[in-house]
Amino acid sequence: MANHANEKKGRVGQAGQSTDILECNPIPTFAIDASGNVTHWNHACQLLTGIGAEEIIGTDKHREVFYTKRREVLADLIVREASDKELAVRYDGKLRHSHSVPLGYEGELFFPALGENGKWLFFTAAPVKDNANKIVGAIETMQDITALRVAEKALVASEIHYRLLFDYANDAILILKRGNISLCNRKALDLFMRSHKEMGGAAPLDLSPAVQPNGEPSNVAAAKKIAMVLKDEPLVFEWRFLRKNGSPVDTEVSLTRFTVDGDVQVIAIVRDISERKKMICALEKREKELDEKNRNLEKINLALKAALDHRETEKRAVETHLLINLKRRIFPYLETLNNANLDPDVRTYLNIIETNLNDMVSRLSTTVFSKYIDFTPAEIRIADLIREGQNTKEIAALPGLSPSSVKWHRKNIRKKLGLTNNRTMNLYTYLNSLSS
Repeated sequence: MANHANEKKGRVGQAGQSTDILECNPIPTFAIDASGNVTHWNHACQLLTGIGAEEIIGTDKHREVFYTKRREVLADLIVREASDKELAVRYDGKLRHSHSVPLGYEGELFFPALGENGKWLFFTAAPVKDNANKIVGAIETMQDITALRVAEKALVASEIHYRLLFDYANDAILILKRGNISLCNRKALDLFMRSHKEMGGAAPLDLSPAVQPNGEPSNVAAAKKIAMVLKDEPLVFEWRFLRKNGSPVDTEVSLTRFTVDGDVQVIAIVRDISERKKMICALEKREKELDEKNRNLEKINLALKAALDHRETEKRAVETHLLINLKRRIFPYLETLNNANLDPDVRTYLNIIETNLNDMVSRLSTTVFSKYIDFTPAEIRIADLIREGQNTKEIAALPGLSPSSVKWHRKNIRKKLGLTNNRTMNLYTYLNSLSS
């Protein structure tokens, strides 16, 4: 009797100890007996479901907590010793044998009845057996993995987005690992006219000519670029590649270093600038053509100016020649006629002629050429060129003139202007003072 009492007291003590352990367990846990009634419902389980132990223990209401309608939970099925086939049907093939709990099962499901928007739970259940190896109940644990699932979903969405950006980018993208291509996008395949298999493991030098357009060997240039980017210096530069058919393609390459799990890698963004280069070449050619046309127009303008200047000089020479002839060959005779005994009518006509001629002379006399009325046409022409700032050498370059003849005319011009003895007076300065 004493031994039996001690055994019963020991079992009661063990039961109380088990209850304390479950209650202190931070993982939501409940247990049922062979009848399917709840025997344990810890505080963590109350926090997860919002239902206290006093409402559940001794009842089978746990079957109404996790689902939108009453149904057996995994612990109930284990107590009932449901077959693996039934378990597979009940959980749509998402249940599996537990590797950590003997005779236990585990799975992940979404429970829409929990919380405001439902919760994802990772749950495990295992049978409780007596000394005769008979199932006398079951224990089930649950872990809220909603945040993990949301994070996983966001990660998957992010991976999809980045994959779409990577694959459908308008520039070729190469991931270089230890100097070789480990990954590339569709645009890279199109740009280089190669397959994934051909691109995988290839080095950028395998896709480049021996020499770059600037004359530098590709292997030397590439070594410099890689050394710089490995020092964490992002680079942007122009590079010529070769397509599979051997045709060159001019590109703009952007290199950036990054690290994954301590492994240094390089991302290369390659932009085809062949059309841009063609446009630049066409613009440069067009600029050269326009520059050449501008130079030709300048030459034509200079020639036209010279022709106009020459025409103006000739015009002034004609005016001066006319003025000289009038004063030398006409006015003296008019003066003689004025002194003669003329008929009044004839004298009237003579006065009209003299008035008109004086009017013409007064107009011509307003020009600078009236100042050197005694000049010869050649002297008038040279005086005009001197007034415009041309020296003896430049004037002598004109047709029909020589340096000696120009010097001789300059001497005569100074004499007729009364500058022979005035060596301090510059002829250019004096001629320009006459026009002021």
